[in-house]
Amino acid sequence: MEFHLPKRIKTFYWRVFPVAFVLIAYYQIVHDWHLEQFGFDELEDVGTLLFILGVSACEAALVTVFLWYVVESVKKLLRTTE
Repeated sequence: MEFHLPKRIKTFYWRVFPVAFVLIAYYQIVHDWHLEQFGFDELEDVGTLLFILGVSACEAALVTVFLWYVVESVKKLLRTTE
């Protein structure tokens, strides 16, 4: 099963995704995982950072799609009320 998004989301997605990714990754690295307490001298620490970045990318993708859905729903609602 494949999940296809409409072509209209492509421009919206690539405008919002980097911002959401940076904000979520920063929060995850600094506040949740406290990576500033780790040293990056072991491969495990690099793996932890890559894991956090991967999870942050997935979360940012979900947030972006959710925001697109909300924006489109509000647009549709405003069009029908006029």
